[in-house]
Amino acid sequence: MNLNHVKLFVAVYRAGSFTSVAKDLNVVASSVSRAIATLEGQLETRLFQRTTRTLTPTQAGERYFQRVEALVEEFDLVHQEVMDHSLKPSGTLRVTASISFAQIVITPLLKEFCERYPDIHLELSLSDARTDIVAEQFDVAIRHGVLPDSSLVARRLVDVNYLLAASPQYLQQTTPVLAPKDIEGHSLVTFTYPEFNSAWHFRCNGEVDDIPIKPTLSLTTASAIKECVINGMGITMLADWSIKEELSDGRLEQILPEWDIAGANADSAIWLVYPSRAFIPAKTAAFANFLLSKL
Repeated sequence: MNLNHVKLFVAVYRAGSFTSVAKDLNVVASSVSRAIATLEGQLETRLFQRTTRTLTPTQAGERYFQRVEALVEEFDLVHQEVMDHSLKPSGTLRVTASISFAQIVITPLLKEFCERYPDIHLELSLSDARTDIVAEQFDVAIRHGVLPDSSLVARRLVDVNYLLAASPQYLQQTTPVLAPKDIEGHSLVTFTYPEFNSAWHFRCNGEVDDIPIKPTLSLTTASAIKECVINGMGITMLADWSIKEELSDGRLEQILPEWDIAGANADSAIWLVYPSRAFIPAKTAAFANFLLSKL
């Protein structure tokens, strides 16, 4: 049995059309149709019902697709694995990451990565939306917090501590924050996401204090929140990586440093996420291992 005919069957099943598959492969539609007909002859069963306008899988075609799709994918992965192990990491690597984390943490590392792997062309897409990495064909996503159940493969990149902070000017002009409940009388700046803008959770030596909040201002990125707080607009809770420099140079001051602070989302890790498959290409592994070694 010709494996290429089986691959064509999988492609036609997914596309629902001989013509679109032929266009993708730059061949005539009749050659795709003949390959499927040959496969049907070998199997002695019809895989598609054809009319002049529609192409519909038969019950046998449905069952065949369910069985062979994973086999075809596994074959391609094994083939790619052999090729990748014989070559240097290369090719286009598409990565999606949150805006602030990429700007503050990832981009300063890119010069070294590109010098180390000159044959990898890196495309870094910045978005705070949870992109469908399979549908949009990303090789890696960098994601924060609890991951939804899915077929994706996740690897913990770094744990994050959240800190309470404000500008020195703001703190000089307002009442002191000596305990978690004291934030209720202050202007609060936070994310628009539900896990951050309804309550902040404090823990210290076994004591737990959950404080409902009503933010004065909500924004979508850590960078925007940070700028507002530096300008004296209130108190915020931000990840340590996002305000490390500002705490060091005095533009921000940490509040209640003895308390562990979190939003409603208790998992504050940052993850590397890959499409679910048996083999990670060399270019993806190179990027992941580089970040893990740096962070």
